[in-house]
Amino acid sequence: MKKLVILLLAAAALAVSCKKEAPLFEILVQLTINDEPLGEDDITINLSDGSVSFDAVTGASGNATFKVPAGLYTASASFKRSYGGKIYNYNGSTQVQAVTGGADKFNLPLTRSTASQLIIKEVYNGGCMDNAGSKNYQFDKYIIIYNNSDTEVDASNMCIAMAQISNTKAQNKYAAEDGSLTYEAEGWCPASYSIWWFQDGVNVTIPPYSQIVVAINGAIDHTVTYSNSVNLANADFCMYDPESGFNHASYYPAPSASIPANHYMKTYVFGMGTAWAFPMQCAAPFLIMPDVDIQTFVKNPANFDNKAINLSGNYAKIPQSWILDALDIWTAADETKYFGRFPAVNNTGYQVLTNKLGYTTYRNVDKEATEAIAENEGKLVYNYDGAVNNDDTDPSGIDAEASIANGAKIVYMDTNNSANDFHMRKFASIRK
Repeated sequence: MKKLVILLLAAAALAVSCKKEAPLFEILVQLTINDEPLGEDDITINLSDGSVSFDAVTGASGNATFKVPAGLYTASASFKRSYGGKIYNYNGSTQVQAVTGGADKFNLPLTRSTASQLIIKEVYNGGCMDNAGSKNYQFDKYIIIYNNSDTEVDASNMCIAMAQISNTKAQNKYAAEDGSLTYEAEGWCPASYSIWWFQDGVNVTIPPYSQIVVAINGAIDHTVTYSNSVNLANADFCMYDPESGFNHASYYPAPSASIPANHYMKTYVFGMGTAWAFPMQCAAPFLIMPDVDIQTFVKNPANFDNKAINLSGNYAKIPQSWILDALDIWTAADETKYFGRFPAVNNTGYQVLTNKLGYTTYRNVDKEATEAIAENEGKLVYNYDGAVNNDDTDPSGIDAEASIANGAKIVYMDTNNSANDFHMRKFASIRK
């Protein structure tokens, strides 16, 4: 019996030893831009197979070496650089494989895009539950536009659009055989149903580190009837035009008298329906700054691509160069069905949202840039606990809203990657 125990122990030790000595394969990942090596050092490249993750930092040649077990991995990198007074975001991912006798060098193609002064800070589109907790209320949507810089910005010509609309069960209308977007190489992005702009002659300026709230639906105090909702009856807010052509009474009730008429945003309806489609499950809003008159643009049939026999699939072809910022939201319930709506130069990645519970999609704080502002000393509030999921929270640890209330100036993350830049917040920031 004693001899048998010793043999079993020896076998177990051998098994552990074999497990520890599983072979590792060396692979090199090279950053590239436009098919050329990008010599950026001190950039973290991540390899992940969904269950394990490895990080390595690039040297002067812009590459990093990994020693990993055999398997198929996704290599990704995201960083920003400042050149000539502009801030550029670099994002990219690719598949790499560590196998016996396989290729050991892989390129990681990056897309470069320009960071913008104007960004989307928060989107509330999932609705909340009624007071009885028995049904969902969804007519209280809003979006917050933020000046993410230390310079006042003229937003008079800024417009709000929505990328191709679909529910989570629909197919991508512009998917190529290789999974790419057919309009990406053509230099445009589809906008659905309508585009919203500020009235002619109205000067819209946003001071540094300040915001404007736009009521997408229901510019009223929803909390009077639904305590879990939000108050959108604020004289400082902007909103839809009641005479826009969209006339669904639930989405566009008579607005609060406190909101001045020159805060109404205008539009031209080029799609079907009685309300602008700002979906609860898969919203993809984006900000644009046209270099032509937007009203003339949306009335010209040459600027549209129709993917249907009627106006339900009529999309405005927005030049990618007009896009200031974009956010890709997908419902958590159907995450496996996700498809991207934006060209990589404008956005990569997506943020999930569990709707019907009052949650919002909120932007993460750029910790380094925020802490670098001298006036913020002693004003920043840490230990942020406002995220729905602690595994997907603001990695800065800074409570942005509490810090703003304390007099701090916040710089938000802007990597043009919705997965990096946003998290799901427990409740709307405008709820006080």
